[in-house]
Amino acid sequence: MAQEMTSNGFSFVLPILLAHAFTCIYTKPVAGRTVPDFGKMYHVKGVISLPSYEIEEPFEAWYDFEGNRSRIDYYNGTVRTFLIGNDLDYGAIYQIRPVLPTNDIRCFQLKGTKEEPIQPQSAMPDVQGFEFEKMEDCKGVQCEVWKTITQVGHKKNTYRLWVTRPEGNDAPATPQRFEMEGFNTLLDSHNDKYSIEYSDFSSQTEPDVFTPPAGMTCEDFPDPPEEHQILANPIQDYVSTNPVSHAHRMFGPFKEKFKRQYKSEKEHEEREINFVHTLRFVHSRNRVGLSFSLGINNRSDWSRAEKRKYC
Repeated sequence: MAQEMTSNGFSFVLPILLAHAFTCIYTKPVAGRTVPDFGKMYHVKGVISLPSYEIEEPFEAWYDFEGNRSRIDYYNGTVRTFLIGNDLDYGAIYQIRPVLPTNDIRCFQLKGTKEEPIQPQSAMPDVQGFEFEKMEDCKGVQCEVWKTITQVGHKKNTYRLWVTRPEGNDAPATPQRFEMEGFNTLLDSHNDKYSIEYSDFSSQTEPDVFTPPAGMTCEDFPDPPEEHQILANPIQDYVSTNPVSHAHRMFGPFKEKFKRQYKSEKEHEEREINFVHTLRFVHSRNRVGLSFSLGINNRSDWSRAEKRKYC
């Protein structure tokens, strides 16, 4: 893949691309309230907000649990991702997107395996383990706030989900907001945060929205293979409540490629979160459909202050 290094921690490249997840619904009563249930079929719009890089990424999602399928469009349909669990032997992901240098629309395919079958992707988090925290005003209405905290190593993340119940306390929920705030116990600092604002939630959807465009020949996703999952199914990292995301797992190959050796565990943690922020920005900008695309380079583990000094 041709690549030109730049001074800001990104590189302009010809396209990169793609892959799966599943969210179960649990309805166990907690503190006298029923854990949010969004139903087996829905349509919802939202905006993924990444304050660290001023990213506001709109998406639109359709979900059909019984049909074993989902679809999520990013940036007003510039990138369309179909997760079809009943396709082929173990399901498949199809991604329709413009590809540089001409921005021709092409289809990429990722096949599921016996060990990792493709399943529909929810636009909301799996609420297993969430506990009712409080009632709070949000968007001019009273919302239930549900919270969970998970930790892996030094990464301790707090997740909050705001929902309303238009038809009563035990009725299906309507999502309003989801937020992750990351805390690193070694650095003793909050160093990661993002949110999703939801709108236009409906329990109805049209069946034909789950069918990829006809007449297109789908090709395999290009290398590197370790990037396929996060490229194919971008929202999975944002709604997961695992502090170690696919973006974090990409840090290992980055260190190996650029022969990184850090002076201390503390520096390693700092560089890793810098890399995760950069990777999220790169992937989000590449879904916009610009006349160029970004890539990871040898400054992708730098802080924003270090990048500004280099410029």
